[in-house]
Amino acid sequence: MDLSAYPGEEDDLLRGSPTLGWEESELSASSPSGLELSQGDFQDESVDSLAEESGPLLRCLKRIYRKTKKERVRRRRTMTPVPDLSGMATIWEENEPPGSAQEPELLLASWRSTMDYFSSKKEDIVMKKSFLRFLSILSKTINWSNMTDFFMDNFTSDVVGAITEMVKRELPEPNVICLHAMSTITDLSKKYITKTMGSYKKGILLRTFFKSVFSLSPVKIIQDEGGVDNTANLQYTKNLFIGTYQTFSEMLQQLMIENPVPSELERILQLMTPWLQSPELDLRERAIWSGASLLNFVSNKLQLDTMSKFSHLGHLVAIFGICCGDPVKSISSKAAKSVHLLLSIVLGQKIAKLVEKNNHTEGIKQKHREFLDSWNPMVFLKNPSRVAEVFGVYFNPREKTDFILTALDGLTEHCSASSCATTEGLLASMARNCGAEIEKVSDIVDGICSRLDLIRRPSARRLVMKLVGLLAGRREHLDTVISSLLQHSFPTDSNLSELWQSLSTEEVVEEQLMANLLRRLETHHCAETQTSPVSIAITQALYQVISVPESIVTIHRLYPDLLMTFLAELYFSCRAHILPDLNQLWRQCGREEGLASFAVETIKLLLIRIGCRYEVTFMEKMRGWAMLHSAQEVLQGAALLAKAMLHFACPETVRILDSLFSQLTKGTERLKPTNMAFFVELLHFQEIDQLPPEQIFEILDNWTKNSCPEVRSLAFRALGILAIHPDKVEDVKAHVPTLLASLEETDARVALESILAIQSILKFIQRNDIVSLADKLLPLFSNVDAKVRDSAVSLFAELPGIVKKKEKYLIQEQVTQSLVPLLLHLQDEDPEVVKNCQDALAKCFRFLGWSLPKKINSKKAWHDHPQIAENLCRQISWKLKAISAVLLQCLDHLQCPQVSIRRAAAIFIGCLVQSTEPAAISPDKKELIVLSLSKLHRDPDPSVRLAALQAVRMVQEANGACATSPRSQTSLHRLSSQERPEGFSNRGRWDPLDPALTHRWNPASPSSYRIVPNIAKKRPPNSNRQA
Repeated sequence: MDLSAYPGEEDDLLRGSPTLGWEESELSASSPSGLELSQGDFQDESVDSLAEESGPLLRCLKRIYRKTKKERVRRRRTMTPVPDLSGMATIWEENEPPGSAQEPELLLASWRSTMDYFSSKKEDIVMKKSFLRFLSILSKTINWSNMTDFFMDNFTSDVVGAITEMVKRELPEPNVICLHAMSTITDLSKKYITKTMGSYKKGILLRTFFKSVFSLSPVKIIQDEGGVDNTANLQYTKNLFIGTYQTFSEMLQQLMIENPVPSELERILQLMTPWLQSPELDLRERAIWSGASLLNFVSNKLQLDTMSKFSHLGHLVAIFGICCGDPVKSISSKAAKSVHLLLSIVLGQKIAKLVEKNNHTEGIKQKHREFLDSWNPMVFLKNPSRVAEVFGVYFNPREKTDFILTALDGLTEHCSASSCATTEGLLASMARNCGAEIEKVSDIVDGICSRLDLIRRPSARRLVMKLVGLLAGRREHLDTVISSLLQHSFPTDSNLSELWQSLSTEEVVEEQLMANLLRRLETHHCAETQTSPVSIAITQALYQVISVPESIVTIHRLYPDLLMTFLAELYFSCRAHILPDLNQLWRQCGREEGLASFAVETIKLLLIRIGCRYEVTFMEKMRGWAMLHSAQEVLQGAALLAKAMLHFACPETVRILDSLFSQLTKGTERLKPTNMAFFVELLHFQEIDQLPPEQIFEILDNWTKNSCPEVRSLAFRALGILAIHPDKVEDVKAHVPTLLASLEETDARVALESILAIQSILKFIQRNDIVSLADKLLPLFSNVDAKVRDSAVSLFAELPGIVKKKEKYLIQEQVTQSLVPLLLHLQDEDPEVVKNCQDALAKCFRFLGWSLPKKINSKKAWHDHPQIAENLCRQISWKLKAISAVLLQCLDHLQCPQVSIRRAAAIFIGCLVQSTEPAAISPDKKELIVLSLSKLHRDPDPSVRLAALQAVRMVQEANGACATSPRSQTSLHRLSSQERPEGFSNRGRWDPLDPALTHRWNPASPSSYRIVPNIAKKRPPNSNRQA
C-alpha cells in the first residue's frame, strides 16, 4: 500500500486555531555544530542503501525520523499528526505485497528490529514524535485482519509500554508528546487495534493519560511561575492546553465507538474515580468535565449494544451522586448533568430492548422523554439523595451492593464534610427505598467492618450501624450478618464492640441475635475439642450484647443456658496453654491473663446483669475469679460459684439445676467438666430430692467409667455429697466397691475425692470393707500429693474408733503396720500431715493398748535432735516383735520424693538397729540395709547423704565391722570416701560436725539449717536394753 495517499496538512488537530509548532526551546537558534550535525543526516540515501535496512517497518521509521529532523531545522511551526509523505517510497517492496502469506512473519521480525532501533534513541524528542507518527501511519497502511494473535499481542504490548514510558517522562505541563500519543491511540482505535489490547493493557494506558492530562498545571500558574516569557508563547501554551483536552476527549469518544458496550463505558469512568474523589479542586473539575463530556457523547450520538448489560452501574451512580453535593457549583452541576445522562443511557438500553419487541415505539419514547424531563439535572442538584431513589429500581442485587460500598467510601475521614453529608443522604435513601431488596449482605457487612475505623462522624457511624440493623432485621439475612461480623471480631476492637451493641438495641433483632450467638457457641463446643478464634469472637459478641440494657428480658430467659455455655468455654480456654497450636491465638488476643479471661469477664457481667451481686463479691473475696483463670483450679472455681449461689439463695438456682439435669439425662456433649463440677456442688441443694434418684446415680455410674480423671473425681465427689442426704445413703453404699477400687488409681484427684466420699459414709461401711479400706490406705501415706496424704492419714485415724472391741483383731495388723509410716511422716514437709499423723499415732497406740511416747508431739527435726528418734526407736523396739519387718518398711521410705522423709528413714534405721538386739537382725538383712543406704550416696541433698553415712556406721557398729560382708564393706568404703566430711568421727553415732561443711539450707525444711550433736551417752555394745 502506498503511503502517498495518507492525508497531510488538512488533518491538523486544532482546526481553526493558529498553527502550532514545536516547543519554544526548539525555536531558539541552534549552534553551528548542531546545525552541521543535522545537515549530515539530510543527505538522501539511495534505494539500494534503504534495501539494506532490516524490514519495511524499520525503513519507514527511519525515513520519518530523518524527515522530522529536517522539519525541525527548517523551524516549521506546524502541528500535523503525520508529515507530508508524498515523496516517500512505500513501506512494502514490489515483491512484498500486503496480501503475501509471509506478511505476518516478515512484519514481526521487522517490528522487533524497529523496537530495538527506537529503544536505542528513545531519549531523543525527535524520535518520540517520529515513533508516534510512525504508529499513526502504520495503523492506516497494514491489513490488520491478516495479523496473527501472536503478532498483535507483541505489537500492543510494545506500543503500550513505549507510549506509557514516553508520557510518564514528560513534565506536568502541556506538551506535544502527550497530545501526539493520544492522537496516535485515536488512529489505532479507528482500526480496532486498541480493542485487541485487552482490559489490562488498556487500563494501564488510560491511567497514564488520565494522570498526565488531569495533572496538567493551569496556564495561569505557568505564567505566574515564569514558565512563559512572551505573548506568543503564552498563546501557544493556551492552545496546546485546549488542544490536549480536545484530543483527550476525542480519544475517549473513539474508544467508545470502537467498542460500544456498557462495560467499556464503565471501565473508562471507573478509571476516573480517583480524580473524581480527589481533594484537589482542579483535579475534580477536570475529571467531572471529561466524564460528563463522554456521557453526553454516548447518550446523544452512540447506541450501546443492547445485548450487553452494565455490571458496575451502582459504583458509577454512587460516585456521580456524591459529586452532586460538591461545594463547588461547577462540579456539582456537571455531576448532576452526568447523573441525568447516565439515567438516559440506562433507560435507552431498556427502551431499545422493548422497541425490538414492540411496534409502539413512539409511545415508549415519549414516556421516556417525559420521565427524563421529570428527573432533570436540577432535581439531583437540589437533593442528591434522590439519585438513589430513581436508580434503586433499576439496580440488580450486585449493583445495590456496589452502590452501598462506594457510598461508604464517601463517609471516611479522607472525604470532605459536604461529601459525607451527601453520602449519608444517599445511603439513607437507598436503605429507605430498597432496604428490603438488598442482597449480597455479606459483602456489605464486610465493607462496613473494614471501613468503620475510618468513619468518624457520629451521624455517619449511626447511619452505618442502622444499616447493619436493617440487614439483620430480615430473618433470612440474620445468619449472614452474624457470620460476617464474627469474622471481624477477633481480635476484637472498639468499633466491632460498638457495632454489636448497636445491633442488639434493634427491637426486631435483639432476641434472635442472642439466641443465634448462643446456639453457635453450643454447636462449637459439640464439634470442636479446643477453643478457637470463632468461639472467642462469639463470647466477646455475647459480652457486648449482654451489656446492653435493652437485652435484660432475653438474658433472664436464656440465663441457665448462657451460664452453662460460658462455663464450657472456660474449660476449653483454660486448656489452651497446653496446646501448642493455640500459642499464636494467645498472642493475638492481646491479653496477659490468657484466653480464659474472655469467658470469665462475660460470666461476671452476666451475674451482675441478672442481679447476683453478692455472688460476684463472694467470688472476688474467695479468689474464685483467679481460679477460673487457672487450668489447675478451674473446676474448683466452677464449684465455688455454685456454692456462692447456694449460700446466697440465688433464685435462679432451681432453673439452672433443672436445665443441667435435663441435659445430663440426654447425654449431650455440650457439658464439659466445668459444667459437671457446677452440677456436683448443686447436689448440696435440698431441691435435688425432687429429681429421680435412679437417674442421678445412673449418671454418676457413667462418670465413674469415664476415661477422663477429672470426670471420675467429680463422680466420687458427687457420691460423697449425696451421702449427706439421708434418703440417698443406701444408694451411695452400693458404690463402696467402686470407691475402694478408685483408691488404687494414680491420679491424685481421683484418690482424694474417693477418700472424702468414703469418709462421709464410713460409719455405714461393713467390716470386710473396713479391712480392705485399711490395706488400701497404707500406701497413700507416702503419696506425692500432700492433700492425699493428709486425707488418707485422717481417714485411717478414724478406723480404730469405728471397730467394735470384739472385732479389733480385724485391723490390728494394719494398725501395727501403720506405725512406722506414721512415725516417719512426723517429719513430713506439710504441717497438716504432721498434725494428722500425731493424732493417728495417738489413736493407734490407744487401740493397741500402749502408752503414747511423749516425744510423739515434738515438732523438732530429727536430724537436729537425734535423741528424739532414739527414744522413739527404743520404745518401739520394745513393743514390736518383727523388727526385720519394721526395717524393711523403713527401707521402702528411702526412695520417698520428700527429702525430709528419706532423711528421717535413714536416721530411724540407724537408731532402730542400735536399739535392737544384734541377734534380731540377720546378716542378710543387715547387708540389705547397708546396700540400700549406700544407694543414697548420690542423693542431691547433702543432709540425706550424711544421714545415710552415719546410719551405715551405726548398722556396722551394732554387730561389729567383721560381721559385714565384703560387698557391704566395699559400698561402705565408697560412701565413706566420697561423703565423709571434715570432723567426722570414726566412733559412730551422731557426733558433732561443722554445719558449714556438712549441710546446706533446704527450703523444704525450715529447721534444717544446723546439725546438733547427740548429747546422749553412747551405749556399750551388747548391753541390756533399759526400760
